[in-house]
Amino acid sequence: MAGDEPMIVVLGPLGGGTSAVASVLRQLGVFMGRGFDASYRELHEIWEDADISQLIRRAISLPTAQLQMEPSLFQEKLRSWADDHRRAARAAGSRPGVKHPLLCVAVDLLPGAWGPIVPVVVDRPFAKVAATLSRLEWFQDQQEREATTRRLIAARDLSLANSPKVTVDFEELRASPLTVVRRLVDELGLDVTEAQVQAAVDSVVKPPDVPKDVDPFQRFIDELLPAVERDPEDLRSVSMLAQVYFDSRDFVNARKWFARMIELSAGAGEETFLAMFRVAQSMEELGVPWHEVQDAYLLAWEFRPTRAEPLYCIARHHFNEKHYRLSYLFAAHAAEIPRPDDDMVLPYPDIYVWRAADAQAKSAFCNDEHLDAFMLWRALLARPDIPDGERQRIAESRDQAVPAMLEAVSQYPDALVRNLIGAQTDADVTVSLIVGPDLVDAQQTLNSFLNCCADVEYVGRFLAIDVGLSATDREMLQALYEFLEFLEPGSGDAPGTQLEQIRGHIQGRLWLHLGQSWRFFAPENLIGRLAGVLDAEPSVFQVAVNLADAATLTGVSAPEDMARRAFGAGRYVMTNSVARGPAMFDTARFDQAAGLGTASLDEVLCIAAP
Repeated sequence: MAGDEPMIVVLGPLGGGTSAVASVLRQLGVFMGRGFDASYRELHEIWEDADISQLIRRAISLPTAQLQMEPSLFQEKLRSWADDHRRAARAAGSRPGVKHPLLCVAVDLLPGAWGPIVPVVVDRPFAKVAATLSRLEWFQDQQEREATTRRLIAARDLSLANSPKVTVDFEELRASPLTVVRRLVDELGLDVTEAQVQAAVDSVVKPPDVPKDVDPFQRFIDELLPAVERDPEDLRSVSMLAQVYFDSRDFVNARKWFARMIELSAGAGEETFLAMFRVAQSMEELGVPWHEVQDAYLLAWEFRPTRAEPLYCIARHHFNEKHYRLSYLFAAHAAEIPRPDDDMVLPYPDIYVWRAADAQAKSAFCNDEHLDAFMLWRALLARPDIPDGERQRIAESRDQAVPAMLEAVSQYPDALVRNLIGAQTDADVTVSLIVGPDLVDAQQTLNSFLNCCADVEYVGRFLAIDVGLSATDREMLQALYEFLEFLEPGSGDAPGTQLEQIRGHIQGRLWLHLGQSWRFFAPENLIGRLAGVLDAEPSVFQVAVNLADAATLTGVSAPEDMARRAFGAGRYVMTNSVARGPAMFDTARFDQAAGLGTASLDEVLCIAAP
C-alpha cells in the first residue's frame, strides 16, 4: 500500500456540507465512485459511492454512530473496496476520493485499510448543521440529531488531532466558492483546467430553495422506470425501483417489483432473501390475511435462517394481538440469531442489537414472567450501543419488574448461609450494615443482599451495628446468620460518626457498607464491579451502588456518553458527592479522603425500605 495513490477522504457530519465538497472534488477530476447512493431528502446528489455506502451502513450504526462490525473484518472489507476503487480511478486517469459522513468514526482504521490518505475536513457551525438535519427530517428528534453530530465531529477531530489535513469551511465555500475552490486545488496538488474550476464553482449548491410540493420519491421513480423498461433484466435498477416504491409506501408496486427481483436473482443469495422479506412486509402493510403474511415471513426465514428480521416481524404482530406466548417464542428465536457478518444489507440492524431481545422481554413481562423480563432488560442496559432514548425506556420497563424481583430475593438463603464463614479479621473484603430496631428490616436487607450478591464468597467478614434490636431479636438474628459480628453503637448516630466507628474495626482494603433497611433486587457481581471501579479510578475513594445515590426506583440508566467502563466494573459514572446509601470504600483512600472523588454504578440496584 506504500506506493498507492493517497485516498482523498471527505470527513464531516451529516448536514455538514460534505456533499458540496465531494461535488467540487468530482468536478475537479477526483474519482468519487462509479455509482452513487441516492438521498430522498435532497434533490441534489450526495456523491457517496454506492458500494462504500452499503458497507458503511452495515458496519456503523445510526443514530449511535458506533462500529457494529468486528474492526478487523471491517478493515478487511474496506481494503477490498479501496483496491477496486483505486483500480477504477487509475483506469479513469484520476485521483481516488471518497465521501461518507460515518467514516468520521472509522478514521483510525483507514490507514491500515487504505494506506495513505488525505483527510479533507469539512467544518460548519454546529447550529447550522442541526438546522439542516431538522429541515431534512434526519433522526427522531433534536436531541438525537445533536448527539449524533457531536459524536461524529468528536471522533473525527480526536483521530486527526495530530495529523496533517486539508480544511474546508462550508459556509465560506458557499459565500466565496472561487476562493475556496482554488485553495483546495492548491492544497491537494490537483492538476486542473479553468473549465474544471468553473464547473466546481458552479456545482456549489446555494442555500436551499426547494419547492415544498416536490415529491422526492417520484423523482427517482421517474428516473428508474425508463431504465427498467429499456432493460427489464437489469437487477440493480429493478431492486432500486422496488426499494423506492417501498420507501414511498406504495406497497402495491413494491410487492410487484420485489417479486420481479426474486425472479431475476433466482439464487440463494442475500438479494433474494431481502426481496422475499420486503414482499412479506408489503403484504402486511396491505392488510393481506395474516396467515398468508406469516407464511411469507416464514418462507423468507426458511430461505435464509441466519436472518432474524422475519421472526421479529412475526413476534411484533403477535405481541400487538396480545398473543404473548407466541410473540415470546418468535422473539426469543430472533434474539438468538447473531448478526450475520457475511451479509452486507441489514435494513434493521437494531433487531440484532436490542430490538429482538426487548420484544422478548416485553412478551415475557406481559405473560407474567417478570423475572425473565427483568434479566433480559438488564442485559440490554449493559450494552454500549443502545440509543439513549431507548435506554431510558428500557430502564423504566425494567423497574416495572422490580416488585417480582423483590419478592424472589426476600427468601432466606439457607444453603448459602451455611457456607458463609465470616469473622476473618484480616479479610480483604468486609461488609457492614446497621440493624435495628426492626428485626424484619434487618432480615430483608441480609436476605436480599445475599441472594443478589453473586460473588458474596469474596466477603470474609460481616459486621452488624445494633441500634436497637431487642435481646430476643438479636439472638434470633445471630442464630439465623451465624457469620455476623455485632458491634455496639458509639455515642453518635450521624452517618459520618457511624462510618468512622465501623472503620476502626476493618483491616482489609475493601469495605462495602449497606447502611440501614435497604432492599437489593438485582443479581450482580457487586463485589467485583465495585472493586473494579476502585481499581480503575485511583482518585476515587467511594463507589455507590445506586446511580445518583437514589433511594427509590428512578427509571434511569446512565446515558452512554456519561458512562465509563473498566475490566470487571461494567458501566459506571463519576459523581461529585459522597453517597449516603450502600457504597464500597477503599479504606486507605477513606482515611485520606480529602481531595479524592466518588463514583457510582450505572443504574439503581436497591431501594430503601418504606
